[in-house]
Amino acid sequence: MFEKIKKSKQLALMMSERVSDYLSLLKIEAKMQGAVLVKQVIGFAVAAIFGLLATVFLGVAIIVSFWETDYRILVAWLVFLAFGAGAGAGLFLARKHVAPSEPFAHVRAEVQRDIDLIKETL
Repeated sequence: MFEKIKKSKQLALMMSERVSDYLSLLKIEAKMQGAVLVKQVIGFAVAAIFGLLATVFLGVAIIVSFWETDYRILVAWLVFLAFGAGAGAGLFLARKHVAPSEPFAHVRAEVQRDIDLIKETL
């Protein structure tokens, strides 16, 4: 029984020493995740703005090309439907290919290792 109490004291001491390591690792991973998130948001925003502009001008160009024909109204609606289908397909692909990254995976791994160590010693 005294041996378990001694081990528990040692584990408590080790865990109290590791808390600062966990906090340091947590800060580093939070900064890394923040930097990645900012870069992704900026990239997606730029792509969305220029993609929207290109799509609008493409639609205008197609409609203007058919302006002098009897198919002007039909082409305008077809352009609208094509843009809607493209938006739907884009959303489908974007949601399908989003890789679920695990934020703070390193902290989780370190805590799990320490939990395993505690289980082994008890």
